[in-house]
This record gives sequence, C-alpha cells and structure tokens, in this order.
Amino acid sequence: MIPRLIENLIFSSLKSSGKIILVLGARQVGKTTLAKDISKRLEGEGKRVLYLNCDLAEDNAAVNTNSKAILERLLSEVDVLLIDEAQWLDNPGLTLKIIYDNFPKVRVLATGSSSFDLKNKLSDPLTGRYLDFTLYPFSFTEALQAGDTHEVILKNEADALLPQVMLYGLYPEVYLSNTPEQKQSLLERIVESYLFKDILAFARVKNSQAIKDLTKALAYQIGSEVNENELSNRLKIDRKTVVSYLDILEKSYVVVSAHPYSKNPRREIGSRYKIYFVDLGIRNSLIGDFNSIDLRADAGFLWENFLFVERKKRFANQGKSIESNFWRSYSGAEVDYIEKPINEELKAFEFKYGTGLLSKGSKSFTSEYGTTVQLINQENYLDFIR
Repeated sequence: MIPRLIENLIFSSLKSSGKIILVLGARQVGKTTLAKDISKRLEGEGKRVLYLNCDLAEDNAAVNTNSKAILERLLSEVDVLLIDEAQWLDNPGLTLKIIYDNFPKVRVLATGSSSFDLKNKLSDPLTGRYLDFTLYPFSFTEALQAGDTHEVILKNEADALLPQVMLYGLYPEVYLSNTPEQKQSLLERIVESYLFKDILAFARVKNSQAIKDLTKALAYQIGSEVNENELSNRLKIDRKTVVSYLDILEKSYVVVSAHPYSKNPRREIGSRYKIYFVDLGIRNSLIGDFNSIDLRADAGFLWENFLFVERKKRFANQGKSIESNFWRSYSGAEVDYIEKPINEELKAFEFKYGTGLLSKGSKSFTSEYGTTVQLINQENYLDFIR
C-alpha cells in the first residue's frame, strides 16, 4: 500500500474534533483502502470499530434508518463507526445527524463518491457538525514515495516517472498495474463502469449520450477557455443543460474549473473559465490517445493540467482548499495560474513544458498587480507540487 499523505490528518481529526468526518472523492481513488487502514489503526489502539460498506445490501440495511432505537442497538458496543459510500443511504444527512446528536461518544467517518449527491443531502441537517476532506487519485509526491531519498536521485526518479503519469494518470489501480495494455484497459473500465455509471445514477441525467459527448469535447480542449454557447451548438443541447452537466462533472470529481482573476470579483461573473481533468489518464482514455508525450501536439496542455491538479492535491492533502485562477487581459496577455492562500500574498505562475522565458503577459501582470510571476518548467516543478 502506498501511504496517503492525508491519512494522518483525517485520523487525528476523527479522534479529536468530535465532528463527523466526511471523505469525498471519485470511485477507485482509494477511499475504502483509506477507511480500512484507519480502522486497523483504531483497532490497534483498542477501539471498537464497526465498518459498513453501503454498496452491500446487508450493510446498507443495518444503518439505513432514522430510528434512534435501531441505531442504539447497532452502536451499543461501538466506539467508531465507518460508513463507506454513504451516498447510497436514503437520507444520510438525517441518519448521521441522529447519530451525532444522540451518541456523542461514537466517532463517525463517512465516505462518498459524489459531492453533488452527498453534500446536497448533508448540508442542512449536518450544519456545523462535520469536517470534509477530498481524496484525489495518488499525488505525484505519493507516487514517488521519496522518503529520505537524496534530492538529486529524487529528481531523476521524478523525471523518469513523469511521462507515464502524464499518459496514464494516478488512479491507484492504474498506477500500480504493470503494462501499458493493463493501464489502458483499467482506464476504460473506470470511465464506463464507475465514472459515467455513478454520474447517471446520482444525477439522473436524462441524456446520457450528451454528457458523454460533452466530457469528450472537454477532453479535447483542456487548458482552453470554455465557450458554453459553442458547446451547446456542437452537441445540439441547450446552454442551460451544458452548464448543468459541467457542474455535475465537477462535483463528480471528473473535472475541475479555473476562473479568471480580477481585482474586481464582479468582473469575473459570466467570464469564460478553463476546465482541467482531475486525472490525465481519464482524459487520454476519453480521446483514445496514449501516444508518447514527445510525439504529441498537446504536450503543453497536458503539462498545464498536470501542474494545476497536482497543486490542488498538495493543498487538499494538507486539509486546505484554495482558489485557483488564471489571468487574461483584454489585450490577450495571459498568466496560467494565480492563487492567494489565506493570509498570504498573491502568487502567480507561468507553466512551460521544456525550456523558455517568461512571456510578455507575465510582465503585464507584474506591472498591473506588482506580483512577480514565477516560471515553472521541467527543472523546478517538484518544488511547486510537493
């Protein structure tokens, strides 16, 4: 098992916060493995742990109730309750609220595969009662498993691993498989059997082909600004449906969006935004392209996507959320990545795959905002994502 960087944070929060702990993320990213590992650690400390997987009918039936009496029988000899895939409960928010309010000594960790479904059911009944964390596919740092490796050796290992990650992504099972053929087969299965299956089940999408076509269209334009009207015309669905499906894809952890940065937030409303894929293996599988990075015209976009998502993972693994933006002036000057961590100064970065100098756009941004743009390339990317 490759240790997850977020595990200790979740473990300590579960033991000490007194709140319900939610771990959200797509299927197949390792939520069950994480929950079971936490269960073993708790049992090693003498805690009585009940693990329930709501994918299983009998486990679901055991906890799928709003009856205090039934829950009291279930939890009479339990210190920690772990509920896997809690979105399958009829009313997970109310069930967890009853447990929280009536069994204060029972610690609860629940996982879910879609934030749009689970958070919708949880937000009102659990207000102020939970902490939530996002589990992504492996981060590049986790895959490296650096340990005490010398920096120079680590850089060599990272450079050797990078092309594989940019092609096949970092879903645990995919990353740990041995051959390109196995990786491609697993990615196809994840796309069809989990990704779209869950989207269609949770969101009750009326036009399943349309959301598949939309996802594929987005895969061809990572790093480019999304034009909702153009997508609507191309896919022959109305713009409101496009917007709705984009929201579903983001809340299902398929894609993540980046909005333009401005001194005046109101200027950002209605502005075009960019879409990146949470996992590049999923993206490449959707377009059926696993050719070598060195032979691809989209290498620069893959690089931009890789850095954007790895930066998100870096903060998520620290239990932090961060607003990630890009900047583009009316004259067309652009900076790839802007962020402003809480209580920190504005930071700006330009991504270049290979060599090169900062663009004129970076100089324009510095002139307007007084923030120096940092160049992130293949020489210094580890410092950016670790």
